[in-house]
Amino acid sequence: MHRSSLLSSAALAIAATAVLPAALTAQTPAQTPAPAPSPAPTPHDTPSGLPAFLLPVPGGTVEMGLSSEALIQAACQAANPLRPADAPKAALEKLQTAMRLTSLSLGVRKVQVEGFLLGKWPVKNSEYEAYVLARRAAGHKVRVPFHWWRYGQQDDFRSRHEEIGREFPQAEDAVVSYWEAHGHELPYALVDENGKSIANQPVANIFYRDALEFAAWLGMRLPTEAEFTRAARGDGSHRWPWGKAKDDVFNEAGINWLGLGSMAGQRMVDVGAIANAAGPYGHLDMFGRVWQFISSNGNRQINGREAFDEQWKLLQKDKVGALLTSPMAIDETKNLAKGGCYLSWQGPIQLLIDSRARIGPIEVGNGVGMRLCKSQRPGFDMLYSLIRGIYNRTAFAIDQKLDEANQVGAERYELNDQGFPTAYHAVSFMPVGWLAPDKNAELAKLVEKSQGTPLLLGTLATTEKLLLAKELEPGLYTVLYRKAGMPKELVEAIKQGHKDLVAARKAKPKADDKGGGDEKDSKKQDEAKKPSWREHIVRAGLTEADVDQAENGVLKFVRIDGTQVPTDDDVFLLMDSTEGKIVGVVPSTNHRPASSKAFTNELTIEKGPADKALAKLRFGVPIRGTDAKSVGEFRLHLPLACPAPSASSAWRLPGNANASSAPAPGAANAGAEKPATQPPGEK
Repeated sequence: MHRSSLLSSAALAIAATAVLPAALTAQTPAQTPAPAPSPAPTPHDTPSGLPAFLLPVPGGTVEMGLSSEALIQAACQAANPLRPADAPKAALEKLQTAMRLTSLSLGVRKVQVEGFLLGKWPVKNSEYEAYVLARRAAGHKVRVPFHWWRYGQQDDFRSRHEEIGREFPQAEDAVVSYWEAHGHELPYALVDENGKSIANQPVANIFYRDALEFAAWLGMRLPTEAEFTRAARGDGSHRWPWGKAKDDVFNEAGINWLGLGSMAGQRMVDVGAIANAAGPYGHLDMFGRVWQFISSNGNRQINGREAFDEQWKLLQKDKVGALLTSPMAIDETKNLAKGGCYLSWQGPIQLLIDSRARIGPIEVGNGVGMRLCKSQRPGFDMLYSLIRGIYNRTAFAIDQKLDEANQVGAERYELNDQGFPTAYHAVSFMPVGWLAPDKNAELAKLVEKSQGTPLLLGTLATTEKLLLAKELEPGLYTVLYRKAGMPKELVEAIKQGHKDLVAARKAKPKADDKGGGDEKDSKKQDEAKKPSWREHIVRAGLTEADVDQAENGVLKFVRIDGTQVPTDDDVFLLMDSTEGKIVGVVPSTNHRPASSKAFTNELTIEKGPADKALAKLRFGVPIRGTDAKSVGEFRLHLPLACPAPSASSAWRLPGNANASSAPAPGAANAGAEKPATQPPGEK
């Protein structure tokens, strides 16, 4: 599949570089067991127990978006810095390109952002390698960034020329396709083409999904667009990164300010090497070093259609603005990145604080990386990252979404001397927004129906194995509820089936005594008279052998997706997040679902059997989509395959000193176009 460049002016996509034929040699990756050290933040920068590379961004109001006047001025400056007023004549094509690339930033809005934690620097190669090594050690296939192989193992790269040609003979980007297919097994080293270490440089050449998985692994997420803008702009309203320190215009001085005026700065360098690239709250490399993925997906109007339309009309009334005849097309498939990169001197409109890079799901770039973000709500960020990746929503009804505001979780970090995580432990649950859309829905009836169609409750993420009858691996699961017993129609079908099977056995000897008969005709008659009870038992995952044992019409189990589910007690069911199949059964507690007034969801981690940890959840789900005050109360206990908590291994829980128990920050960008799940950090 062809992979286009990220931004043609910045040449960010990987090119299919020519290689020379040579003998294939096996090589061992040059590994970096621990992230390269960087100056650590002082202890008071980060709440106790959290990674030290996080710095706080205070809550407050941030201005997002551009007026038509601001867009015209910025585009003219970027197109013709020496004489912006002459841009329509001297640099018309550049001007139109600059306006088009930034057109969806039209519309101004002030957004209230809750306080949050943000990585002091973009994720470094050494930090990403720690992830690669840990995940591979756990048996997962993890692709290394392209340049780790291309430049870190140049001899191996050249040696695969013939193999690449055989495997992808028609591919325009055969090298990239080969890396995509085999990146999890290729040798690598954290050095550049000259053999110099890149361990302390920002990681790049990663897919958006790679960024999500890395963030989840560390119990974090990508920042929203509002959060990134808050960290980049602070309390100001300036358009360019240097706007509060210098004149808020683009010119050669701005390029020099960000170190982009010389060859030395027009390449990837160690984090923190360009002092002026820091944001107002001390975060390094916020501008002009590496594009950083954000979680706000879809290339749409930055502040919604209404705000955009208002400014677009004004733009079209302006003589210069009217040179742009149509805005950039909305594309919901695109992922977004902010901040510009070391190549943005070629297309300086990219350095505008409100600018974005638009990156497809299968695109990577030499200048595209990531920065981690964290809420202080335990477990929230891990779950948030996971549901934005591959997540099967088969069990969800139309318009049924997860309720991020009522997520509840617990987490625990293990940190090395530099404050970088060596392990992350978490359990996190996010309920759905309602059990039924019907305003007349009743909990008792919904629970009764769950015997046939299990009731969707929410989504669970855990880093720990679950010690169930069938041990489950860590991961992301959809949670459903099934009431004990079987539907009346299934009971009747089993009774009838048992009766028919017994009768068939008795009839067979008589048929044999008469010398049999035409076997084909017999089979045709059987098919024609196939009783409806068979349809019921097939839907319940039962076989004739099962039915044959149930004289009274009652079995102690049914099967869902091949998993045996007991029917003599209420149970919670766990559905895997990829194929959408039931894979685990959690016994119910003594507490049965009950109607209740809305309450704050609770999670504790206690000592369970065999000195293992036991996660106890008490949560509510609104019974009706029209009424959030009346909820169904559920209690779910999860036995974990990790030691019980102790004084030396305490978990961060909702409501403790370092974790907020307040509702999650609310809505995403204003306007009609909103993502399926609302990102945190914005009101």
